[in-house]
Amino acid sequence: MKKYGNILYLFLVFLLQLVLSDYVHMGPWLYLCLIPFLILNIPLQRSPHSVMLIAFGLGILLDILSDGVPGLNAFAAVMAAAPRRFFYRSLVNGDRQDRTEVLRISDVGTVKYLKFLAALTATYMAAYILLDCVSFRPAGFILAKFIVSTAASTALSLLLALPVRNQS
Repeated sequence: MKKYGNILYLFLVFLLQLVLSDYVHMGPWLYLCLIPFLILNIPLQRSPHSVMLIAFGLGILLDILSDGVPGLNAFAAVMAAAPRRFFYRSLVNGDRQDRTEVLRISDVGTVKYLKFLAALTATYMAAYILLDCVSFRPAGFILAKFIVSTAASTALSLLLALPVRNQS
């Protein structure tokens, strides 16, 4: 029953992402995205190929259901999912690879969880913003949008991770 509760929670996070994409516009400087948080919540034992396929599915579903550029979120999601195992080994703990469950704040601590989440979000935002703004915006704007969007999306994702921090 607990597994279904986690799936329902992640489905609600995806619905929140759809609402953010369609109805919350904070100008050209900020793009809020929860797809890296969803990628982080894929079980750790999944192979990198299956994680990238799931990320592609999430991204393309977001592209189809919202009015975004087709393939942009899908590309950025795959780019964030590809180095997930590397980020996990280097930022969290390379010794915990036998764990099959989803990574929780209570498992590794807030600092390590935040580093891992920030790395995934930064990778996602770099791919998304560079493709979205390529040759249309000055470099200063792209850098500012990257920093603001990464910080805001990471903070929002961390807030969403707090309700499940005590679950095992």
